[in-house]
Amino acid sequence: MDGWEALDILMRLCAAGVIGAAIGWERRAHHKAIGIAGMVLIAVGSVTYMLLATHLSETDASAVSRTLQGFLSGIGFLGGAVIFKSGFDVKGIKAAAAIWITGALGLAIATSYWGLGVVVGVVTVVVLLIADSFPDEVREAKQEQEDPQ
Repeated sequence: MDGWEALDILMRLCAAGVIGAAIGWERRAHHKAIGIAGMVLIAVGSVTYMLLATHLSETDASAVSRTLQGFLSGIGFLGGAVIFKSGFDVKGIKAAAAIWITGALGLAIATSYWGLGVVVGVVTVVVLLIADSFPDEVREAKQEQEDPQ
């Protein structure tokens, strides 16, 4: 690996990490499941897996496909871990979606679709900020009924 290749890898990891941190910051700022470190790790991990798959595809044409399939299963598992059901209420759907999208933007950045990864990251943060700025009156009413204190 030459110096330019190492710099390219570092730039991809940093870009994904910064975008993952922005998504994680939004989640943490609203006291939601998974925060900055978790989202950075997901973004950096997704870049790492895709860069490894791209390297392996030089000798194994199906490496990228198999890596994507395995990665998506793993991301689904992580997303499922933050979803909780309480009675008729389900919590954590936005956090699970944020995990899924953070992994996807890391994959995009790793495969040189920088623009896609950055735009998806920005749109994700904006959507989460807007969605979390509006009160959920239905959920609040349900919580008041369950907790009569």
